[in-house]
Formats: sequence, C-alpha cells, structure tokens
Amino acid sequence: MLYCTEMGSQQGNPILFLHAGSFSGTMWQEIAGGLPEMRCLLPDLPGHGYSRNIELQTLAHAADTVAALLFEKPQHRPVHLVGLSFGGYVGLILMARHPQLISRAMLSGIHLGAIPNPRMMQLFAGAISPLIRLKWFRKRMAASLGVTTPEIYDRADGAANLSPRTLRRLLGLVSVFDVQDLLAEINVPTLVIAGGKEHPTILQSLSDFQHLMPQCTARTVPELGHAWCNQDPRLFTETVRAWVNRSPLPSQLTAVAR
Repeated sequence: MLYCTEMGSQQGNPILFLHAGSFSGTMWQEIAGGLPEMRCLLPDLPGHGYSRNIELQTLAHAADTVAALLFEKPQHRPVHLVGLSFGGYVGLILMARHPQLISRAMLSGIHLGAIPNPRMMQLFAGAISPLIRLKWFRKRMAASLGVTTPEIYDRADGAANLSPRTLRRLLGLVSVFDVQDLLAEINVPTLVIAGGKEHPTILQSLSDFQHLMPQCTARTVPELGHAWCNQDPRLFTETVRAWVNRSPLPSQLTAVAR
C-alpha cells in the first residue's frame, strides 16, 4: 500500500494530491496548509519517498496503486484530484481507469502525445540518473523548480526520494506518454493548466486536451513556469479551491481558445 499522509479537516471535501517526479507527498504541504477546510491526501507515488519499496512499473500500474489506496479509504470517495507533472500523468490514467473515484480534477504541466525525440530524453535520463544519489544534485534540481526546503527534495531521513532506476523509468514513461484515444471517454470535469513559461509541447497540448475531453477547461498562468505551485503557492491554492468549489477561477489565469 502507498505511504500517505493526511492534512486538514476530517469532515472536509477530500482532495488527492499527486506529486511531481523525484519529489513526494511532502511537496504539497504548503498548498494543503492553505486549504484547512479540505481533507488533503498526500501519497508518495510508486518508487518515491516512503513508497520506494513499491516499484514504478508503468503509469497504469501507478494509477492502480493510487486506486487501491482510495478503495481502502471509502469515507473519502470520490475525491477531487490535483496532479503536477508526473502526478498529472498518473492522475489522467487514474481518471481513465477508475472514473468512479474522481469528482473533479486539476492537472498541471502535462503534455499529450509523445515528446519530440523521446530517445534523446531516455539517453539524458541514463546520463543523469546516477547523480540522483548525490545530495547537491538533488538540491540543484529542486532549486530549478523553486524548491529550497530539504524536507521536500529529500526524505525526512535524508535519503533520496527515488533511485536512479526509478528516475530512468519515470522519464522514459513520460517521454512516450500518449492517451489521445482515451480522452473522449473521460467525463470527469477537468481543469488542464500550465505556466505561461512552460515547455512548448505542454502549452501546445492545452487546446488539444480541451478539444478532445468532453468536460475539459484549459488555462495558462502568465509569467510562471512548470512548478508554478512553488512560484505562487497562494494563486495555486486559490485555483484549487475555486475549481473544487465550482467557483469562478482566479482572474490572473488566461483562457485557452477553443
């Protein structure tokens, strides 16, 4: 079973937060702390944090492990879903395979279709993966995403959140991610969002998600990047709260043309 911590009100609206690759559920603690009226579930995904003993095999397997966690928590079902990057990919597969578990979803920093030159990504992953054992490298990677707190980029015991093998597997899976054939069947109301300074592949995917998913809304966040939850946690928190409560989204977000 995945390791999972909980924050917020026991009686609150349940929100499942799925973290980015190389991090763990702790990356969401500031956001969850800004949602005290909600019940926030912060699992460590397979191969990460205190779920490192559960091998990251495929995105479908990762989604199924999250579903198994939710089946063990019937009082929380269905949940709202928030996913960033790797967590967004897992979340989208979770919605396709177990739609009954999700009420509404907010997915940030994901692309549709394999990235250009996935082989280059896989070679890059092979080259850098051994460095994940080194604390200075993990610190540098985290800092590039606006994360400076050691408790977020490392486990509490100082160990890395993932192994070199998991990093290679993760980047390989993401580089060939393609679920276009599944999108028409996903009827979960979904906000797909990205920082305005995101990778072009991710920005170009927003209109495709909006076109192909029956209940999808797409937005960008001007002037911010991939980890905009760290760059402007207040705006991220306000966006989560608005989407969960079916309220108007913050005015700072920019609509994507349909």
